[in-house]
Amino acid sequence: YSKGLYGSVMDYPAIPFRMPGEKQGQYWTTRPGPYDKWAIEFGYKPGLEGEALETVLSRSTQPELAFALDADDMRSPGKAIDPRAMINDMTSDPIGFSKDQIALIKAIQPNLRDRLVKKGESYDYLRGGFWLSFYRFQGAVEAVSRHIGGVYVDRAMAGQEGESMPLIPVAREDQKRAMATLADHLFAPDAFDSFAEVANYLLPQRRGWNHGNGTEDPKFHQSVLETQNKILDHLLHSRVLARLTDTTLYGNEYQVDQFLSDLTNAVFEADLTTTVNTFRQNLQLEYVDRLLNIVNGKDFDRVSQSMALNRLRWIEDNTTTRRSDSLQTKAHREHILYRIETGLDPKK
Repeated sequence: YSKGLYGSVMDYPAIPFRMPGEKQGQYWTTRPGPYDKWAIEFGYKPGLEGEALETVLSRSTQPELAFALDADDMRSPGKAIDPRAMINDMTSDPIGFSKDQIALIKAIQPNLRDRLVKKGESYDYLRGGFWLSFYRFQGAVEAVSRHIGGVYVDRAMAGQEGESMPLIPVAREDQKRAMATLADHLFAPDAFDSFAEVANYLLPQRRGWNHGNGTEDPKFHQSVLETQNKILDHLLHSRVLARLTDTTLYGNEYQVDQFLSDLTNAVFEADLTTTVNTFRQNLQLEYVDRLLNIVNGKDFDRVSQSMALNRLRWIEDNTTTRRSDSLQTKAHREHILYRIETGLDPKK
């Protein structure tokens, strides 16, 4: 901790909660980071000019001085390209860190009732703790998702010591690792099983008419789909899909056909021959609508449109209403086939 937890106090990092059995370190940095000291030296050191100034500026390629402006961060879907410029991330391996934090969040959710409910008090404290853990989960999966179609940016001057290529696509291994993390923890049929442990305890404390015209029951399916949509908004953004193809010219080995195949499998494959739970029903219909939007939209590149049509045909070929005795699952699959049929031929 001699240099602080991160490069600058202006970062927006995740809190590094310890994993079970590990020693807890600092939650927040307690001192200016290396970038802060470097910026202060540049801005305020007397007589900094000529060769001395060049010496200070030449240090920009040092790893601990990495810095990005708000214009470079990827917090919004489709915005910017370098996944290292992201909020709610941590460490030099954001995917691994986020994966550990997701596992921790899901492990503690079933225990929240024992930890946060106190005799003689309302369940509002439990409710706050649960949704806080859920929002941290959202931040973690968002940080992971930005590696798919990502490009590392190096703004070093030509010939500067320590420079790399200006644009380097994220390695295929890391993009696949990000996709696998989302498949396991965001899209899988059991991704939100931990909700069941506290579902009927999440009642807010009454404070007059604070719930207004709404209702006090937790809207789990809405919250889950909103989170999944936040990720799909980025993964299926026209800029990200086009970049998966553009970057093949300079090193990207995770092409749009591989990505959309992996994503489609993550959304559909696990329950093709079983009942489809209600979280997955929402997700699968949302995904079909998004593929139809790509095929019929004007903002998407032709390669992505062709692959979106290919995946719709795959879903159509692999969806049958005869694979489950569940009426709800049968109805869901009929709905999928109807959406594809009418979406590809709006005249029907």
